[in-house]
Amino acid sequence: MAPSAGSLALTAARAIVRWRWIVAAVWIVGAVLAYVFASGLSTLPSANVDFLIPTHAKAITVEKESLERFHIPLLAQIAVVQRDAAGLSEVQQARTAQTALALDQKRLPGFPEKALAFPLVNTRKVFPRAREHSTTAITYLFFSQQLDAPRQRGFGVRYARLLAAPDTPAWLTGSIPGQLEQSQAVKNALPHVEYATLAVIVVILGLYFRGLLAPLVTLGSAAISYVLAQRAVGLYSTETGSAVPHEIQPLLIVLLLGVVTDYSVFFLSGMRARLAEGEDRLEAATVTTRRFLPIIATAGLLVSAGVATLRVATLAFLQVLGPAMAITVFVGAVVAMTFVPAVMAILGHAIFWPGLPRAGGPPAVSRIQARVLRLVANRRASALAALGVAVALGVAATGLIRSELEVTPIGPLTSGAPAKRAAKDAGRGFAPGIVGPTEILLVRSRPMPTRSLARFGRLLGNERGVAGVLGPGLVPEATSSHVMRTRRGTAARVLVVLEDTPFGPAAITSLKRVARSVPPLLARADLAGTTAGYAGATAIAQDTVDDIQHDLLYVLLAAFLVNVVLLMVFLRSLVAPLYLVGASALALAATIGLTTFVFQGVLDYSSLTYYVPIAVAVLLISFGSDYNVFVVGRIYQERRDRPLREAIEVAMPSASRAVTVAGVTLACSFATLALIPLSSFREFAFAMFVGVLLDTFVVRSLLIPALISTVGDRSWWPGVPGAQSAGREHGVY
Repeated sequence: MAPSAGSLALTAARAIVRWRWIVAAVWIVGAVLAYVFASGLSTLPSANVDFLIPTHAKAITVEKESLERFHIPLLAQIAVVQRDAAGLSEVQQARTAQTALALDQKRLPGFPEKALAFPLVNTRKVFPRAREHSTTAITYLFFSQQLDAPRQRGFGVRYARLLAAPDTPAWLTGSIPGQLEQSQAVKNALPHVEYATLAVIVVILGLYFRGLLAPLVTLGSAAISYVLAQRAVGLYSTETGSAVPHEIQPLLIVLLLGVVTDYSVFFLSGMRARLAEGEDRLEAATVTTRRFLPIIATAGLLVSAGVATLRVATLAFLQVLGPAMAITVFVGAVVAMTFVPAVMAILGHAIFWPGLPRAGGPPAVSRIQARVLRLVANRRASALAALGVAVALGVAATGLIRSELEVTPIGPLTSGAPAKRAAKDAGRGFAPGIVGPTEILLVRSRPMPTRSLARFGRLLGNERGVAGVLGPGLVPEATSSHVMRTRRGTAARVLVVLEDTPFGPAAITSLKRVARSVPPLLARADLAGTTAGYAGATAIAQDTVDDIQHDLLYVLLAAFLVNVVLLMVFLRSLVAPLYLVGASALALAATIGLTTFVFQGVLDYSSLTYYVPIAVAVLLISFGSDYNVFVVGRIYQERRDRPLREAIEVAMPSASRAVTVAGVTLACSFATLALIPLSSFREFAFAMFVGVLLDTFVVRSLLIPALISTVGDRSWWPGVPGAQSAGREHGVY
């Protein structure tokens, strides 16, 4: 007969306690060896700056076709911007044109052979619909894609120095400078995030346990987990050939510290309670480990499996982020489940020094808590309470209606960042869309006359949302020859500058409108039979947002399914897991709604960073199920020996106290990501902070017990609380 989960937990607990010194030493020595001999994530090559772009995007296909037909790129990832509000002098404008010509003719020493430049000045002749005239110049730089991003930026900086004048500086902007500035901002802020998170853990756990060693044990476990998790993610990256962007390091660090702290809190709380009852340190450590080992294993599996569902996304960035977070959680859980119990057995009472555990019976309950417990435990009142909480969360979730998504390498930067400042200068002089124009590739089986293409360009320029059009017949022949139209005339390129920031929702809306208008405009310009394809920043942003909306549906379905199945297995119930995960989903919707209200409403952001909602979603769903295991399982265990109402009133104070401490610590840990001066991390920090607190204080403390009380013992169907329960069999409680 196979051993039960409870007997396995007891065997494992006894082994960990018996071999406590060896267990602790193995983890410490293993971490040291891994640190010395294995490559960490930060030492490996990072993902290319294009890691945010879906490789299968239609815009990428059009851009490749354009390059095959013309052999000269029209879309650049680096641009040099010069602006003088008083007006660029004729000398400066001439210098801009001459320097570009020198680069094209290979007369600029120190630049790659295949480098090209395409300058534009906002004169009335070239760009009649510009916001200003003769104040701004933008030069698009093209380098071989075989050069990595830092080298391309280096050549861009060198080119900008050639153009800069004492009264007219030249700044770089574009996807490459923007993404590299983001990477540098993350790198500079990473130590501050680490120190702040460690301080949060020390302060909260120090106050909770009224001692110094308990937080230090947690930090020790986190340090071991950090070293090993970083190496494990690095190994995954090397073996699979999936370059992990270094920008996700703060997410992994905060996630790891939060998970390890969560699980350490449960072990240490159980140990303290047993020592307070007068148990011997080894017996207390054994019983505590036996009690929490299965539940923490289940919780760790829930979180790691939940975040791993990002692997089913179509975007490469999310496909890498999911496994990296799953590996991080798994390593943290394994270390916490073994190292922390071993140290508890070694230190005993000393782990809570200078405070001493006191026997005090069940946790004290305040008057407010008692009233809330009576409310949610009363079957009639609980239905109204559940309905009230659900309505409140639903109101908060209405912010989803306004939620917009954005893919941008420049937007998250602070206003003083060079790439963002240059983009603003270019937008003032031309239009915001000048930083990332849209290329329309026109192809027809028979030649397209230049006059017809010029007429099409003028008609397109009158469309709403279009700030300017550059194309055959609209720019000097010397500029457009073989660049805008092939020799035979069967293919042509038109460059469209939109009125809005090229990466945002307004620009995407304008591009969709333009795409609908192009066929009739081609017919009016005597270009019937011409096909049109779209490339550029806005087209890529549109493809990415479409993908993320698709991914959001399938990833959430996968995450819900994983969490429901694992909860069903653990609770031996088919009913409770459904409304438990449903409650987490409602809290998630409220979180994203509140995030939208704050950032798009109060702070006037145009949109949210595209990956924030989906990453927050899988984390909150997984952590919600994680906490469900602790709280609901405790109620289930108490229901074996007492009526349901009394079980809720008895179980909630003891179960929720550790969950509350763990939740507050986790929320504050994620809040430290706001120290990174990028709007994307601040959105993520706010959403996780609010989401974890909602889950801890509203869903877990009010909605879940109210739902259990309302549904009654049908929650455990087909199980029977009075029989051998999952909690008793697993030896969890």
